[in-house]
Amino acid sequence: MSIVNKPPQHVKREYQLEEPVALVVEKYATFIDSTQDHVVNSALKMLLWKDKHFMNWRKQQQQAARKEVLITGTQRSQARA
Repeated sequence: MSIVNKPPQHVKREYQLEEPVALVVEKYATFIDSTQDHVVNSALKMLLWKDKHFMNWRKQQQQAARKEVLITGTQRSQARA
């Protein structure tokens, strides 16, 4: 197993930013000698991973999806029997 991890996969999406936000992203990227993509990714991670209400909602959605899969799978196996 290697010590160095593979870089994360990037998916291209297009979003529009308000002008003042876009300018601050550009300036911050310059300030930290990085890319604007990195700044936006990092800022969103900080926001989304620390939002407790959102994380609880995501967990509920995942649990509901698992229950749906279990129910659907049980119904299929009963239909075959």
